[in-house]
Parts: sequence; C-alpha cells; structure tokens
Amino acid sequence: MNAGNDVTGMRKQVILGKLLHPGKGSRRFLVESRSVVYGFLVVLMALSVGLSWTFERTANTIRKNADPAIHEDIPQLRFLLDMDSAILRYEQVLDGYYSQTINVAQYLYAGTIARKEMESALEGLRRLQRGDPSIDALYLGYLSLERAASKLERTATNDGSPRAASVQKLIFDHNENAKALRLQINSLKNSAQQALSGSGDKVDSNIKGLAYLVHWYDAFALLSCGLMIYHIREKFRVEKELHHQAGHDPLTGLPHRRAFVARLKSMSCEPSIVVLGTIDGYSRLVGGYGHAFADQVMVNIALLIERAAKLHGGEVYRLDGANFAILYGVGSSGDELGDSTERLRETVRYANCHEGKELHVTLSLGTARYPEDGLEPDVLLRNADAALQAASKAGGDVTIEYGKKLNEQLLSRLQLETDLRHAIERGELELYYQPQQSMNDEGLIGFEALIRWRRNGELVSPASFIPLAEETGLIVTIGDWVLEQSCLQLQKWMTDAKCRITVAVNISPLQFADPFFVNKVERIITASGVNPACIELEITEGVMVNDIGATTKMLKALQNIGVRLAIDDFGTGYSSLSYLTQLPVEKLKIDQSFVRDITVASPQQTVVQATIGLAHNLGMIVIAEGVETEVQQRLLKSWGCDEIQGYYYSRPLQASAASVFLYSRKITTIVDTA
Repeated sequence: MNAGNDVTGMRKQVILGKLLHPGKGSRRFLVESRSVVYGFLVVLMALSVGLSWTFERTANTIRKNADPAIHEDIPQLRFLLDMDSAILRYEQVLDGYYSQTINVAQYLYAGTIARKEMESALEGLRRLQRGDPSIDALYLGYLSLERAASKLERTATNDGSPRAASVQKLIFDHNENAKALRLQINSLKNSAQQALSGSGDKVDSNIKGLAYLVHWYDAFALLSCGLMIYHIREKFRVEKELHHQAGHDPLTGLPHRRAFVARLKSMSCEPSIVVLGTIDGYSRLVGGYGHAFADQVMVNIALLIERAAKLHGGEVYRLDGANFAILYGVGSSGDELGDSTERLRETVRYANCHEGKELHVTLSLGTARYPEDGLEPDVLLRNADAALQAASKAGGDVTIEYGKKLNEQLLSRLQLETDLRHAIERGELELYYQPQQSMNDEGLIGFEALIRWRRNGELVSPASFIPLAEETGLIVTIGDWVLEQSCLQLQKWMTDAKCRITVAVNISPLQFADPFFVNKVERIITASGVNPACIELEITEGVMVNDIGATTKMLKALQNIGVRLAIDDFGTGYSSLSYLTQLPVEKLKIDQSFVRDITVASPQQTVVQATIGLAHNLGMIVIAEGVETEVQQRLLKSWGCDEIQGYYYSRPLQASAASVFLYSRKITTIVDTA
C-alpha cells in the first residue's frame, strides 16, 4: 500500500472539509454578521417609527395645503367660471339684439336668464368669500350691469328698434359694463388658479418627499432582508454542521461513541459482529512526535480503516483516543470475519510512513457477536473490550474473539486490582528476605527484600500482582512501603545482631521516574536511622534506555546519600554496554535465565564469563541469582563470580526465619559502617 498516496488523499479530504465546513472562522463571521443584522434591524425599526411619524405629519400638511383649494379655490373658480360663462352668453345676446338676429322678446328672455345665472354664481361667491373686498367689488360691478340692463330693457320695450340712437348708446354702455365685469372675473380667476396651483405644488412636493422616504425605506428593508436571509442560511448551515459534529468525532469525521451506542440500540435481532480495535503503542507515538503529528497519523489511519472495513460492509466509529469500533452486518461467518479483521490489521500495519518518518503501527482487535455474546449494548461492548484487552496483552497485532473465559479473567483481574489497592492498609503485604552468599568465604553478606501478598490467607504469586501493580501505578506506593519496611528490619538486625550486612531493594522504573524519588529515599533512610551504606538499590537496566544523562544524574544523587547501587537482571534489557562506563554503579546482578542451565560447555557459560570479566574490569562486584545446584555454584566461583543467591544457599525467608538464619550464619562484613 502506498502510504504517501494515502497521506495526500487525507490532506485533500481535510482541505475539502474546510471548504465545505469552514468551522470556527465561519461561526465567528456568523456572530459578527449577527451584530450587523441586529444593527440594521434596530435602524429599520427606528426608520419605521420615523416614517410613520413623517407620514402623519406630511398627511396633515397635505390636508392643510389642500383644504383651501378644495373648500375655497376650486368652488370659487367654479363660480367664477359659471359667472364668466353667463356674462359671455349675455354679451352674445346683446350682440344678437344689436345685429337684429334676435328680436326684442328673445333678447329680453335670454338676457333675463343670463343675468339670473350671473346672480346665482355671484351669490355663491359671496357666500364662499364672505367679506372679501374683491367679491364685493365684483358685486358692485354686477349691480351696475343690472341697472344698465334694466334701463336698456325699458328703452328697447318702448322704442323696439336697436337702430335707434338712444338704444345703440345704451347697448354700447351696457357692453362696456359687461366687459369691465369680465375683467374683474378674469382677475379673480387668475388669483384662484394661482392659489390652486400653489396648493398643488405644495401637495406635490410633500408627496414626492414622502415617496423618496418610502424608496429609501424599501432599499434599507431589502438590504436588511438580504442580510437576514444570509444570516438565516448561515445559521442553518452551522446548525447542520453542529448536528453533524454532535454525532461525529471532530478529528477523524467518523461517528463517535454515543453514535455507536445508539446504533447498537437500534439494531434488530439479526446477527451482527462488533469489532473493537486499538492502535498499539499510540501513546508512544504521541510522546515521541507530539499531539499534532499523532493527530495527523490518526486521521490517516482512520481513513485506511474506514476503506478496509467498507470492503466487507463494515461501519466504522471512533470511540476515544486510539480506539475504534467496526460493526459488521449479518452473514459474517468465521472465515469472512477473519478476512475482514486481517485486512484491517494489514492495512494499518503497512501504512508505515508519514511526513518522511518511518512508523511501526499495528492494530489489536477484539470481537463479540450479537446476540450470542450480549443482547444489551453495554454487555456487548464490555465483552468485545475484554477480547481487545486480551489481544493487547498478547502483544498486539492479533485478533481475539470473545469467550466466557475472557470475562472471567477480566473480572478476576479487576477484583485482584481492587484488593491490591487495599493490601497495605489491610496489612496483607509481607516481606521475604533471600540470603546472599559471598564466594570468598561462603559467609552471609546480606539479603534481598522480596514482596509477597497474602490475600485471603493465601500467597499470591509476584508474577500475578507485580505486573498489575506496575500497570496501575500502585508499584510506587508499594515500592515506598518495601523500602521503608526493609530499612526498619535492617536497623533491627544490626542492633540485635551487632553485625554489618546489606539489604537489597528492587526499584521499579515508575519509582525511579518519580521526580521526588531521591528525597523519598533520603527521608525513609533518615527516619529509620539505618546506615545508608547498608541499603542497596537494585535498578533494572531498562531504566537507562530513555535518557542516560538524567539516569546518571539521578544515580549520582542517590550515591551522594550513601546508598549502594546495583544493576538488576543484567542481560535481559536492551541497553548498551557502553552505559556501564558512565554509571556510578557498584554491583551487577546476572539474571537467573543465564544461570539456570549453565554447564562447562553451554553457550550461557560464555555470556556469564564475559559478563563477570566486563564487570570486574569496570570495578564492579558481580552477583548471580537463581543458583540452585552445587555445580552452578562451583562454576560461578571458578569464573570469579563474587556473590550468589538462590535456592542452593537459601529460599526466601519470612522476617522471623531470616533472623534465625542471620544469627546462625557466618557473616561477611563488606561495608564500613564505622
């Protein structure tokens, strides 16, 4: 599999995800645009109130401007037009009489009607414009016309001929009166028209201003609506994104634990298979390259797992940390399940390159079947997790199917852990002491303190609870207790037996990694009153692998307290022999795995001899553990080994039996306590 292509694909997917889901930046912009929208809405509401007030004010102004025109100017103009029309007809009647196109009787009839129309229009004007001087003047003009008309009618009736000089003079004068009256009417008409035009201009101006306000309001409302539409669209998009995030892991984009549990609850009774997986050593990847690098690797691996699982119809979920879950549907037989899980592990195993760094990543898998291994999601997950833990304990990169024994083992382990947490307060921990013998005079030089746990009256093998204590971190508390009890026991022996011996105490890597470890050692030794030179701290060589500089500094600090230092289980770790030249260590202990089967011709004898020679050249004392036979003891002595411990000399003893052993043996003093 081409890991580079996978990384490129993963990057493309991340970029695409940012384009489709801008995330925090988009949400920040949405919050900022929300303030803008709220501001626009406030302004829009203010404009609405202002516009309503302006509408009311403008309407009042329009009514004020239009009221004179409606109630005065227009009626006045109508009356003036009626009067003007009546005068015009009257003049036409005069012209007809003068030109003899109508007779006297017709003149009298038509003239009377025209004057009545003038009188009616004039009365309307006088009622409308009561007290107006121009109307009063018009009325006086009309009276003059009326008097002239009466005189003309009398003359015309008596004489009857419009050609008479007296009649013509009266017609001429009467026509002049009519013309003068028309001039007055025209003047009033012009005034009325100007007033009406002025009112119309004011009304038009007010209406135009109001129209402008409405247009601006509409433009602002459209802009606000546009922003609100954008805001709502963004809100819906963000809500959709948040809904997706609520059911998915933010790093990988896969559905998360709650979604997985919900999926299990929604399953029908048809058979399914739950596969839990964890990336082996992912914590080391985080510690070595940092979280950012590990997150990118996680995204890449998640993509690969999803692709591999989909080939067999699997649904992939990320639970937490380096843990995944894959749900396979109906019809996954044993062979099909094996093929799918093998593909998963192969996919992850060969994706071993990221950003130019070579990685060694493996996948541990645990499987459980539904409904055989659990009807409820919690039960099914618990059983699958039990299988996963068994796979991790088996070294990783394996698949283990759930069985009832796994649950029993897990429950037993949980109970063991719970009891171990209370072992010290219940007084269940005991120290056994295994004597150590000098090869020079075969005398006793000291003891190694060994922890034992008497649980419910029965001894628990250290191989069962020591790894558990290291895994849970309880080894730190237990180790402090062992050192404290060893110092107290040593002080009692040295006081009672008046002798000089040492007690070796094993120090776990977790204890050694404690930044307050040196202070603890000094405090415990000071409190017990024991000579620090009689305490020997045994440290495994694996402690030195990570940071030789920090290890050397810590060992020198312990050496300054006065304690003796030894390397335990030498040859079983992976440290370089060159480290031995840099460490302030006084003793080297050969692991029992090299001693158990040594003979003159065995390969182990070469390793043991070389180790003894190397240690002596570096000025160290050599002690071999696990010596069980006289042959082993004799060979080690012949090769120059300084000390031994094992069943050949003595089994580990309880404190009381160790005291008897101490008092009955020859003691080799190897430290100066004066």
